[in-house]
Amino acid sequence: MEAMAEIIGSALIEPFKLVSGSIYCTIKNRLKIHSNYNHLERDITLVLGLKSRLRSGVDDDELQHLLPTTQVQDWLSRVEELEKNFNNCVRSITSDAASCCSLSLHCKLSNNIAKQIVKAKQLIEEGKPFENMIVGVVPVARPVQYIEVTSIKNQPTASRNLAKMMDLLNSEEYKRIGVWGMGGVGKTTLVKNLNNELTKHHQTFNIIIWVVVSQNATVESVQSKIGERLGLPMMNKEVSKESMGSHLYNRLKGQRFLLILDDIWEGINLDVVGIPNEHSGSKIILTTRDFNVCQQMLTNIDFQVGRLHPEEAWNLFRETVEEEVVDDDQIKPIAEAIVEECDGLPLAIIMVGASLRKKRKVGLWECALHALKKSEPSRIRGVEEKVYKPLKWSYDSLQAEGLVDEHQNFEQLQNEVLRIVHCLKDCCLLEEGQLANHVKMHDVVRDVGVWIAKSLEEGCKSINKTGISGTRVMKRVLFMESSIEFLPNSNTQCPEASTLVLQGNWRLLEVPNSFLQGFQMLRILDLSDTKIKFLPHSLLQLGELRALLLERCNELFELPSLATLGMLQVLNCSASAITKLPEDLEKLTNLRQLDLSHTYKLRQISSQKLSNLCSLEFLNMMGSATKWGMRKANDENVPFEKLLCLDQLISFHIDLEDISDGSAEHVSWLGRINSFFVNVTHDHNRSYGTYAPNTKSVFFSGFLFSGNESIGWLLVHAFCCEIRHCKGVHLMLHNMVRSGPFLNLKRLVIGGCCISVKPSSQGCVSITQCDLLPNLEELYLNKLTELESISDLSNFLGRLSFTKLRSICVFDCYQLENLFAMDGTLQELAKLKSITIRRCKKLSQVFKNASTNNFVPMLKSLHLDRLPELEEICKADESWNSLKQLSVRECSMLVKLPLSVQSAVNIESIRGEQKWWNQLQWDNQNLKMHLHPLFKPRG
Repeated sequence: MEAMAEIIGSALIEPFKLVSGSIYCTIKNRLKIHSNYNHLERDITLVLGLKSRLRSGVDDDELQHLLPTTQVQDWLSRVEELEKNFNNCVRSITSDAASCCSLSLHCKLSNNIAKQIVKAKQLIEEGKPFENMIVGVVPVARPVQYIEVTSIKNQPTASRNLAKMMDLLNSEEYKRIGVWGMGGVGKTTLVKNLNNELTKHHQTFNIIIWVVVSQNATVESVQSKIGERLGLPMMNKEVSKESMGSHLYNRLKGQRFLLILDDIWEGINLDVVGIPNEHSGSKIILTTRDFNVCQQMLTNIDFQVGRLHPEEAWNLFRETVEEEVVDDDQIKPIAEAIVEECDGLPLAIIMVGASLRKKRKVGLWECALHALKKSEPSRIRGVEEKVYKPLKWSYDSLQAEGLVDEHQNFEQLQNEVLRIVHCLKDCCLLEEGQLANHVKMHDVVRDVGVWIAKSLEEGCKSINKTGISGTRVMKRVLFMESSIEFLPNSNTQCPEASTLVLQGNWRLLEVPNSFLQGFQMLRILDLSDTKIKFLPHSLLQLGELRALLLERCNELFELPSLATLGMLQVLNCSASAITKLPEDLEKLTNLRQLDLSHTYKLRQISSQKLSNLCSLEFLNMMGSATKWGMRKANDENVPFEKLLCLDQLISFHIDLEDISDGSAEHVSWLGRINSFFVNVTHDHNRSYGTYAPNTKSVFFSGFLFSGNESIGWLLVHAFCCEIRHCKGVHLMLHNMVRSGPFLNLKRLVIGGCCISVKPSSQGCVSITQCDLLPNLEELYLNKLTELESISDLSNFLGRLSFTKLRSICVFDCYQLENLFAMDGTLQELAKLKSITIRRCKKLSQVFKNASTNNFVPMLKSLHLDRLPELEEICKADESWNSLKQLSVRECSMLVKLPLSVQSAVNIESIRGEQKWWNQLQWDNQNLKMHLHPLFKPRG
């Protein structure tokens, strides 16, 4: 028996050893797959780089004789076979990550990688002798060349910009990246640091090519610099740019390269240069001061470099000067003022700081501050040459611009001004303001402008804050926000001046009568934001005056007769205190723009006189105390019909007190209007919105709907409809259905209203009616009590299809239970790109009954914020193939994401609390491993 037991035991143990050994080997190989793959990827990169160099030699007439062509072609064929096997290996690894393959397949994959490593090393060794044959002619370039540059390690904004640039390089989506901003803001410093950062990641690209382009660059000069980096000898010879382009193309084809074109002034045709554009691993970065260059170069994404934050600017200045000097009690306040003058521009901070480095005499610091304030850069070493002159290029590069053509109509003038402003913004002479439709100028840019004006050889063309001289020819006299308290009570001779701007002098109480007598050719007079109480009689003698601007003159209660100003085209009294208009207003037959918005004391105007302004193109009375209405019997209102008499009118903004009795005539007339903004309200204190060009908007604010209003004529041409703080909204919606469809409406906003559109309530129409809002792109719902689902609202309006809907924002709808019920009537939201839901306390699902896949095929961003009852987004997990950003905040009940490895392939970032991320449940650990690097915890 013992012998039998030994025999049986041996029979069992030996197979077990074999099986366990196999399992051990397979597990070991599986663990080494990714390590071996990284090893293989490095070798493949070397092989392909060698392939590119030898391919160039074979294709180059001057190098062919140096190589044994037959042997090299055989070597190249084997490299191509290795490259093909490597690509198959990549696909296998990707498939392995998304599935649970058998251990035998893992072992086979690992063995395959190991074999390819051997072949790659063999090809490298076999190729080196060929390369040595041409190495003296074609030197091998290092992948990355280190560039000396100021470190941005202690600059948080610049460091964040560098991280963003690295993310863009790692994204396959962006092939051409534009970096733009004003001169001296740090574009070159940023990309130099990026170049040096890539010395740590040199396997990302075979080669990084840095080219400084600069002004007056040619295709040939760019080709020469690229060829020099690549070590191509023929770049030193007289050859055509076409031949040079062909050589460059052959050298770069098949390589993963990064081309950095620094300081581009004009667009360059990269196809002519010889830059391949079909290779997926290659990238191009360009820096420029002019956004138009980015457009010409067809960049995929544009990255604007902005100024430093005040704290960073101060730290950079202290570091440049010497902290011990700057912190001196006498010097520190001056230093702070100098940094403020530099306005966050790194180059200005560094250059001014360098000129003051280790200087302790207070007088030197005061002199530097005075020079900056007076725009006299020559008094500060390096500032004129390194800061002012580079910024002056932006001014010099502008096309010659005169004043806008006064013969254009209002819309044409508006578009022309918009074009000029965008041109100035694109070349960084203007920046976005803090308010909509506002711009601002960087302090240093303004100083450069003053410096340019001072240096003009032809003499003074304008004056600014420095006083008035009667001996110089002055075209434009500008005293904006100069703290002026009074003007000289004398005849100031400025006979050639066309513009006088006193805007923003809050202490100015009057304009003396004699002062304006010397401005006989004045065309523009701006007294906005002053405390003047009346206009001088001499104003009425300015027969050439085209524009009179009295905006926000809140001490000005009355206007004199303006009949003598027969050439006046623009009158702006917005936000002034005027109580009535001049009796002879109708004599201003050339008046084209009249702005009476927010004139809270202007309660009544002569509608007959208004309708006699035969040249009027633009009228803005939004927020005025004057009431407009449709009922002719109501003497308190200005009849809307009076607008119909203005044949030249193409843009108007008014508050309308009632909207009854709309007719086909109104529809036809409104159809020819290019821009309108109508606020329908019973409460003139609820005047929403500000003027915006090229818009057609209707606001209903604080209005009580009875159901008898005439809605259709007002909405049929509108692009945007907003309903805020109104009552009887369900009656208004009924009215919309009876009057629709509204083909032009692209934006719908409903906020602060109580609407009941539950399925049990009486619907508006049958499901067979055509879509009421077929072109709706934006839907915003805010503080709607009783709304339980957007699907209910859709059904109430006859079942909207939402085929063009691009964005949805829902805030503070406390009864909302789901966004949409996918119940068969709504199958797909084909164009939807963005969803934002905030503070909807009862929301438990985003999409209810969504069991089918791919019903939001274009959705890119999903933001979920403070939804305490949210348990799931939807049941389907294949509907998120386009999703890039997912943001979750205070949604503690959401413990599972409707994602799979396949549907999460495009996600770039997930934001949320760390606690929420830790509690998420996963059906697939591979999915968790894929998403974990993309998660960014909220601070």
